[in-house]
Amino acid sequence: MIKHYLAGLALACVLPLAVADDYTPAYGQCMDKASSTLAMSECINAETHVQDQRLNRVYKQLMGKLDAGQQKTLRDVQRKWMAYRDGNCMFHVQASGGTMAQLEGGTCVMDMTRDRAAELERVLGPV
Repeated sequence: MIKHYLAGLALACVLPLAVADDYTPAYGQCMDKASSTLAMSECINAETHVQDQRLNRVYKQLMGKLDAGQQKTLRDVQRKWMAYRDGNCMFHVQASGGTMAQLEGGTCVMDMTRDRAAELERVLGPV
């Protein structure tokens, strides 16, 4: 029992570091320089665009490796995931309120898009 707890704890400590590496260096540099919520929002939007391109690229690669039935399933799941992401992030905007609402919503979309791209990259495997 204690071994499972320690393994989970170790994974919980390492996983955020691995995920954080999926952002571009330009995003970190942009956020370091950002001195207003508008500037931070621009950084988030730029990184979201990069992560969206990444997601689209891996989605197309994965679709190319699947048979027709698997392609239909992935297409359906991806549409459901997009609806969930958009609804979930809209909730973040509404729940946050105030001046930080847009940053919360934008960060949510950016993070979820990055995570989905990484997930599909794992399914795709080595290219």
